[in-house]
Amino acid sequence: MFLNRLGFYRKFIEMDSKQNLNISRILLAGIAINFISFLVGGGSYFLFGWVFEFEPTNIWKWTPAMGSNIPISWWTLLLVNIILAIIFAFIYAILHGSIPGKGIQKGLIFGLIIWIVGPIPALITMYLMMNIAIGSLLYFTIQSLVEWLVYGITIAAIYKNRKF
Repeated sequence: MFLNRLGFYRKFIEMDSKQNLNISRILLAGIAINFISFLVGGGSYFLFGWVFEFEPTNIWKWTPAMGSNIPISWWTLLLVNIILAIIFAFIYAILHGSIPGKGIQKGLIFGLIIWIVGPIPALITMYLMMNIAIGSLLYFTIQSLVEWLVYGITIAAIYKNRKF
């Protein structure tokens, strides 16, 4: 009840009732992001798989050279990916009114913000804590920026404050 004392819960409910979150658009955006994630992320790994050959190579559990023999099941990867994509779309829906710009610009700004608070700290930590090649790290930085911008554009194109 600590959060209730701070008014967090009440404020969230008020925000929800004002914004009319469109669950069908959130789910559609999440599914679209999931699909794009496999296309952009997976495709870039195969196009730029050579970054996994920079020394040291023994830090990777999986590389594109291994093909489809990933250390977890495809179903697990798909399930986790779609859950995260729906969460990302839900966060966009909640923050939609607070993001500056209109249309696709909102998506670009949102994607950039998420990239700054998500992958960038993880990449910095990876650099500080792992023996990883700078070329690989640079690739992951650029690849994640492109992915998050595409995700933001996709959500902005799908999610609008109209009924679906």
